[in-house]
Amino acid sequence: MKRYLKTIRSEEAIAKILEHAKSIEDEEFLPVYQCKSRITSRPVFTKIPNPPFMCSAMDGYATSFKNTLEADLTNPITLKIDSDTMPVNTGDPLPKDADAVIMIEDVEESEAYITIRKPVYLWQNVRMIGEDVIEGDMLIPTNHKITIFDIGMLISGGIANIYVKRKPRIAIIPTGKELIDIFEEPVENIYSREQTPLSASSRLIDFNSHTLLKLSEEIGFDAFKTKIARDKSMLREILNEVIEDSDIILLNAGTSAGREDYTGDIIREMGTLIFHGVSMMPGKPTIFGIIKDKPIFGIPGYPVSAVLSFKTFVEPLYAKMSKTGFQNKYIRCITPYKIPSRIGVEEIVRVNLIEKFGTYYAFPLPRGASVFSSMANADGLVRIPEDIEGYNENEEIQCEIMGDEKRLTQRIHIIGSHDLSLDVLRDMMKVKHPDLDIISTHTGSLSGIFAFKKGVTQLCTTHILDEETRTYNIPILKKYLEDIPFVLYHIARRQQGLLVRKGNPKNIKDMKDLSRSDIKFINRQTGSGTRILLDTMLKEYGIEKQSINGYDREESSHTAIGILVRESVADTGVAIHSIARIFSLDFIALAQEDYDLLVTKEFSEDNRFKMLMELIASDEFKNRLEGLGGYDTKDTGKIRYINKKR
Repeated sequence: MKRYLKTIRSEEAIAKILEHAKSIEDEEFLPVYQCKSRITSRPVFTKIPNPPFMCSAMDGYATSFKNTLEADLTNPITLKIDSDTMPVNTGDPLPKDADAVIMIEDVEESEAYITIRKPVYLWQNVRMIGEDVIEGDMLIPTNHKITIFDIGMLISGGIANIYVKRKPRIAIIPTGKELIDIFEEPVENIYSREQTPLSASSRLIDFNSHTLLKLSEEIGFDAFKTKIARDKSMLREILNEVIEDSDIILLNAGTSAGREDYTGDIIREMGTLIFHGVSMMPGKPTIFGIIKDKPIFGIPGYPVSAVLSFKTFVEPLYAKMSKTGFQNKYIRCITPYKIPSRIGVEEIVRVNLIEKFGTYYAFPLPRGASVFSSMANADGLVRIPEDIEGYNENEEIQCEIMGDEKRLTQRIHIIGSHDLSLDVLRDMMKVKHPDLDIISTHTGSLSGIFAFKKGVTQLCTTHILDEETRTYNIPILKKYLEDIPFVLYHIARRQQGLLVRKGNPKNIKDMKDLSRSDIKFINRQTGSGTRILLDTMLKEYGIEKQSINGYDREESSHTAIGILVRESVADTGVAIHSIARIFSLDFIALAQEDYDLLVTKEFSEDNRFKMLMELIASDEFKNRLEGLGGYDTKDTGKIRYINKKR
């Protein structure tokens, strides 16, 4: 079996990659308007000054300032048009002997004369030759990345065409006999519902190569994607086709040590393998080599690994090849909880960022290398060095921003329990108030309450049952938030129950069946309201947790439970009723619970929260919830409890 011979640190890997980077020296002569984000290959100098002549900066009358010196309110001066003064519009050349312009607002006009009651000074309301740019000035140096505003400046200086570097050309080759390109084959070809997921005809959607293609284009590559290489011989054939016309090649997948992972072998056979394996997670199986003097990467197949490998290793190579700096954006943030990591491997953690009074808090998202939604939903990346065991609670760390930092302050962030109502609210918010967004981080009710207590978040969704009073949320909030002023709003009452496949093939009737040896269960995460409800009911039924097959397997959302039951990964799990309808499952009701929204007294007076509550109280929201099934909206939007203590 193939093994990694040696993994190297990411810094060492980058150094090895840059040793083999060759700058792009070829250039193209293009119209300026086509050159946004292109890199200049020569300095650019102004051809003509802007403005190219002395011109009026206002609508009015051009004259010599000396003609106006005696004018004041008690001594108005009259100037003859076409003799002492000339009418001009903004941008008109200044007439000979004129050195000032009187604004039209300061003039009393008659047929042949104007009267003024205050003087103008030398060059007042006049744009000088070359006020903006002067002939011969260097507008842009070599190796400059051209912006939209550069384009306007160049054109204003009379520049119609410039020399820019040819874009580095990158080929992206997806590999794997299991892949399907849904732009070439019907998505229905993935697999039939009658087949098991492990059927020989089952397929996986190739979205990695499309993601890598757009990442490449975004940073400045001339990128193209090939057909899918189904086997080693096909990969060799595609490589031979594209190698001459490419500056860099990305082979996606086949970088690990399995029977069909031949990327490393083919690089070694056709060229030189520089390294295979980096002490970084996700992204450990990254490969780099040289074929025919061209850099070639083996990018891991797991989607998060693919993106992080690209960002870590390909972006610096582009910067070196194009001789331009590649600057990521970073901010300082606080860890609300301990973020553990193991020594010896650099770990890259995707995070959601919550902004509160200018301070950002980093909440880790699921870490799995295959969980691409965590990449799509991430606000930033936190790199944990390989020589520490993670970050402690309340530690200040650095985070690389994904996207525009401004959007972090233009949204409402809710932590706590997952529910489909949050998706409905987000959609309604983007329709009613497009400049705002709603982001929810599914930590579970209890973790959300603890974050609320620490002052990390101002909004928390919760549905925790108190075992003694059989009341939802209020008892536990009184217990943990005694000294914090807050308001508890009701979102909806919802049904929780056991999901089972259509027709209930395992004949599951109630909680007692969970301990049967033939039943596979799927659980919610510790601290979630659903988990607390389950544990309470198990105690009431006298069922031992360890007797349940799958009790320790956790998921963070109701929808995750639904899909795993539908696909027979589990026979049952606890979720809300609406999930049964979405995934065409049967539902065994267990309890009806209060799903509520906790808000700080301070944020309850914020305009953003008022917008949110308008949506929650609306008939549209209630109708959409009831349409999902399993929701009672009779008291939706009402206050359940106010804590005024400080």
